[in-house]
Amino acid sequence: IKPGRGAMSVSDLIEKLASTQAALIKALQEEYFCDDVVPPQSAFGWDAEALRAYFESGGETLPANGSGGNGAAAKPAAAAAPPPPRELGPPDTVASGRPIFLALGDSLTEFGQHVCDPTWDKKAPFATDVLQRQGMDIAIPEHGPGWLTLLQRDYSWRTSADVLNRGYSGCNSRLLRASLSEILGSINRQDVFAITLSLGSNDHVSASPGGVPKEEFKENMAAVLSSLQEAMPSAKIILITPGRINKEKWAKHVSSVTNGRLDGAGRGETLTGVVTQGSSGSNSALKQYVALACEAGEAAGLGTAGVNPVKGPRGAVLNLNYMMQYQLANYHEAEHPDGYHFSAKLNRFVYKSVRDTLEGMKLSPVQMPMHRPAPIAEFQSTASKYGPSDDDGRLRRRV
Repeated sequence: IKPGRGAMSVSDLIEKLASTQAALIKALQEEYFCDDVVPPQSAFGWDAEALRAYFESGGETLPANGSGGNGAAAKPAAAAAPPPPRELGPPDTVASGRPIFLALGDSLTEFGQHVCDPTWDKKAPFATDVLQRQGMDIAIPEHGPGWLTLLQRDYSWRTSADVLNRGYSGCNSRLLRASLSEILGSINRQDVFAITLSLGSNDHVSASPGGVPKEEFKENMAAVLSSLQEAMPSAKIILITPGRINKEKWAKHVSSVTNGRLDGAGRGETLTGVVTQGSSGSNSALKQYVALACEAGEAAGLGTAGVNPVKGPRGAVLNLNYMMQYQLANYHEAEHPDGYHFSAKLNRFVYKSVRDTLEGMKLSPVQMPMHRPAPIAEFQSTASKYGPSDDDGRLRRRV
C-alpha cells in the first residue's frame, strides 16, 4: 500500500526520527559534558528520559525493556545508589583522532591567536575594530602574528596536528582550576600530545578582584598540573611563566581607554603596591609568582628554568620573565604599547622558544608524522604525474 498524497513514507519517517534523536543525543552530551559517551545502536527509539538516565550514569544505565520509552531504567545489580559525579580520569590508551596541541592560560594565550600587525594595511580585518564596536572597555590592538598563530600555521602546513587555544582574558589559577573539567570534557583528551600552561599575570594583581594570594596560587598551580598529568599522562606540558610588565605603560593605557575610570596601577606592582613616577618598575611582586610557578613545574617533573634550564621527564618550564630580560635584546623596545601583552617581536620570541622546546621533545611540526585520511595518504605516497614524492607525499625538490 502506497502512502496517500502528501503523507511521508515509512523510510522518510525513520530518517526524520533518526535525525531528531541524533540532535537530542548531541544536546545531552553537551549538557552532561560527556562527548565520549556514545549510546549503543540499540538506543534508536529511546525517549528523552531513557537517554538522560544513560548519560547521567556515564553509559551504565539501560532502559528496563531494552529499548526505552515506558519501562523503568535498569541499573547494574551492584549499583544500589546513584553513581557519583564523573571525574576526569586517565584517557584511553589509543588515540582516536588528529593529534592536539592544547594551549591553556590567560590573555597572553588567548591573544596568541592574533593575526594582523599595526603596520599592515588598515583595511585588514583588525579584531580590535570588531571588539570596540561591541563596547569593550579595554580594546587591545592586534600585534600579530601571535605565537599560537605561528604554531598553528606550522602544524597545519604539515597536516600533523590541530592547535586548540583555550586562553581566557582575565583568567587566573583559581578560575582555571575550577574550569578545567569543563574545558577538558569538550575535547578528546587521548589525542593531546602537548600542552602549554601560562598563568600568574592576573594572579599577582592583589588590588584586582582576580588577584590570588601567593599560597593559594602555589596550591592551584600544583592542582592544575596534577590534574593535567592524570587526565593526559602521555602529554608533555610546557609551563610558561609571566613575562615582564611595564606597569607605567599599562597604567597609562588603561587610564586612556577608560577615560580615567581605571588606572591599572596594580599590574606589575611592587611589593608595597606603590608606583613611582618614571620608574620601569622592579616587578618584584610578579617575580614572586614567577618563582612559585617555576617551583610548581619542577615539583611536577617539568624540569628547572633559569640560567641553565633542564627539561624534565614530563615537560619543560620556560621562565619568560628571565628570558625577556637576559635573552631578548632590547626587550624594552619589544614591549607591546600597553606594556603588558605581547608585541609582534615578543610573539615571535615566544613562538621560537616554544617550538625549540617542542623540537627537543621530538614533537615539533616537522618531527611528527603527517595525519591525513587514508585515501589521501595513499594517493600522496605514490608517484604522480607531477613527479616522484617523498615518504610524506611532498614533491621532491629538484636539484
